[in-house]
Amino acid sequence: MAMNINKIFARKTAEESPFPGSFKRSSASMMDMVIVLVLRSVVAQLLGSLFMNQIIQDFLTEFHDKFGTETVKSTPEHIDFVIHHKFFYAVLICYAIVIFVGALYYSLLNSSAWQATIGKRLSNMVIVKNSGNSRPSFGLALEHYFLSTLPFLYIFYIVIYQNAHKTNFFDTITASPANVFFGILFIGWVQIHLITKRKVTAYDLICNTTFKKGRTAAKFPWSRVEEGEEF
Repeated sequence: MAMNINKIFARKTAEESPFPGSFKRSSASMMDMVIVLVLRSVVAQLLGSLFMNQIIQDFLTEFHDKFGTETVKSTPEHIDFVIHHKFFYAVLICYAIVIFVGALYYSLLNSSAWQATIGKRLSNMVIVKNSGNSRPSFGLALEHYFLSTLPFLYIFYIVIYQNAHKTNFFDTITASPANVFFGILFIGWVQIHLITKRKVTAYDLICNTTFKKGRTAAKFPWSRVEEGEEF
């Protein structure tokens, strides 16, 4: 009897999917989001202390000298002053740097010897190219990251549309055929993994990558890994 139970258990273990489910991927993503948020906060504080605080003070002083106020309004004169001041370009550069922190985090780690971010490493999964189970290059990992962020553009668009037209969420997503189409595309983009055999997302399909259960043998992301080493 004990032998039969062992055989059944062994069979179920062998048949277990090698691909992590949506809950496991979501849990790993949540951990990574917290880590990236902390990293971006640190970088933003450093940028502020190094040069942004002084640029902001210079802008407020010059703006007050010209207009007699520190409150920026949506008048042509105020807008023209802002977009031609170094403050405007400094803010754009800082935003780009802070946003790119996340891109570097995901791209460097997913293309590293770990083949996983910290969250995915803790959740026991790796990213592999479908051709040969090899690790993705930095360029492919960067493409994978930016494709994964596309749904946020839709959310950003919905928020702007709501504020501009003073509509609720349902009226916004059904306001036009384009809004309905983008809504369906958004759902498919983030939920297609529920119906795919390998539990892949739309950006996994485009990049020809898959997440699998397991870990590489590398102790650190920068560790040297022999060619063909299995995880």
